[in-house]
Amino acid sequence: MVQITRVRLTSVNTPRHGSITCGHVLVELLTDADGLVGVGEMSDFQHLPRYHVDVADLEGTLNELLVGLEPLQITEVERRLEQSFPQAGYIYDKSRTIKCGVDIAMWDLAAKHLGVRVVDLLGGAVRDAVPIAYPIFRQQRDDDVARNLAMVARRVAEGFDHFRVYVGRRLDLDERFLRAVRDEHGDAITIKSLDFSNLLDPRAACRFVDRVADVGFDLVESPAPHHDVKGLAHARDRLPVPVSEHVYGFRWALDLVAADAVDVFNVSVIAIGGITPARRIFAIAEAAGKSCLVGTTQELSVGTAAAAHVAMAMPSVSLPSDPVGPLLYTRDVVREPVTYSGGKLRVPAGPGLGMVLDPARVAASAGPLSWAGTDAATVVDRAPTGPSNGTRPALPAGAAR
Repeated sequence: MVQITRVRLTSVNTPRHGSITCGHVLVELLTDADGLVGVGEMSDFQHLPRYHVDVADLEGTLNELLVGLEPLQITEVERRLEQSFPQAGYIYDKSRTIKCGVDIAMWDLAAKHLGVRVVDLLGGAVRDAVPIAYPIFRQQRDDDVARNLAMVARRVAEGFDHFRVYVGRRLDLDERFLRAVRDEHGDAITIKSLDFSNLLDPRAACRFVDRVADVGFDLVESPAPHHDVKGLAHARDRLPVPVSEHVYGFRWALDLVAADAVDVFNVSVIAIGGITPARRIFAIAEAAGKSCLVGTTQELSVGTAAAAHVAMAMPSVSLPSDPVGPLLYTRDVVREPVTYSGGKLRVPAGPGLGMVLDPARVAASAGPLSWAGTDAATVVDRAPTGPSNGTRPALPAGAAR
């Protein structure tokens, strides 16, 4: 009988190209079977609220909760995690990140124990790869328009043809970018969504959508403030394209269904707290007749691999998904990062997630989590961090953010 003997957490910090540095925590579930280790990732802690967990104390807590359990006791692990880190009903709640890292590691451990891939443990692949919509971050200054146009051109050359465009800070610049990118690329690209990220009230979001409707896009995401189910319903009734929203709790999913407020569930493995609870959200979506896509908080390769396995196994994931974290960071922590080709994310080969930590790469990024030098506005928009006077350095052409 194989048992978990130790939980090991390692905090790492990875810079984005020309942008902020994001903190993550790697999870290793060590066992009494030689070489059998489950690997997970608590991804991108650099979200509001602006505090970090005490990693050493958390490691002690998780050892208390998990040591002695067996690789296939995923349900029991979820029960213990939910008891200690309950859902808080907020998309960037730290508890969901903690639970997700452990849950991913449990699925990796269980699949390795059985000698299969996580996607096979989830029921088997229903598609051969995951179509990806590459993110284009918000326009906040005039030079962002040219910079983001260069980014689109770069990613098109690499095979991406779907893009998710963040909007809602500078609507004049957002419109300028949207019209310029359509003029430059025409129908060669698809704008999957305009992502308002809950920044505007629904009426303002709808007015902007009307203004740029001729540009052409498939979805509108988060066109109302957090938890504003009536606002989402208003936008859905008012807009000519489907509305999507992030689903970060069971109660929130049921509220969205009860109000028939959205057409699409954006299901992030991180935001819901792991693969195990994500499966319940997909079940709710299927029962309610909602389409799904797999969202992201911009994970490293371990977390991205988990998202890929989930997207491969869930029939309701019928729209291009969002995980591109490994393309945004300057370094990773695994021997062979996930791969993208033809605008699609490929499921790694090998048992479990197919990810193996690289000790040298982990050591190069290891360090305490910190908010030093990162302000709230930068975190919300994932913009480059500038000097204290509010200006910011220019990015090289085509640099990711």
